[in-house]
Amino acid sequence: MSKGGPMRGAIRRFARFLPVLPFAAVLMFPTTAAAAPVASIQPQSAVLVARGAEVDLTFVFTCPAGDFVGNPYGMPFGADAQVQQAVSKTQQAIGSGFTSGQTCTGQPQTAVIQVLAAVPGPPFRTGPAVASARLEACDTLGNCVFASSAPTTLRITK
Repeated sequence: MSKGGPMRGAIRRFARFLPVLPFAAVLMFPTTAAAAPVASIQPQSAVLVARGAEVDLTFVFTCPAGDFVGNPYGMPFGADAQVQQAVSKTQQAIGSGFTSGQTCTGQPQTAVIQVLAAVPGPPFRTGPAVASARLEACDTLGNCVFASSAPTTLRITK
């Protein structure tokens, strides 16, 4: 009997090809890198309207060219935003709003969401606030892309 027998020889031959296996797998199973449609949204600024009953929130968004902000089913989605502001030690002004219908260009675009202060509750004031926004953009077949911003601190101005 030889040391290790035929099994040991087979293991040695296999071990010689082991470093080549990952490269061979890549060549055997090609992959295509399809870029996912890109969408983004980011609040930029806020302007006080109607003595604090409303804040006009300007935001920048990007979505695939030809898509529409919103969805083809007529649901009230698209771009929506929330704004929250501490107006005193014990009160928070908060509100939300949405917009839809814009045609995407594939490039950064600017739009405004009218954010109404929640009732009952205090009105917005000039000063720091936190805003966040979400985006849904869809093509005519109902294929949609989504994006959301992180909470963003901005200053409400007059």
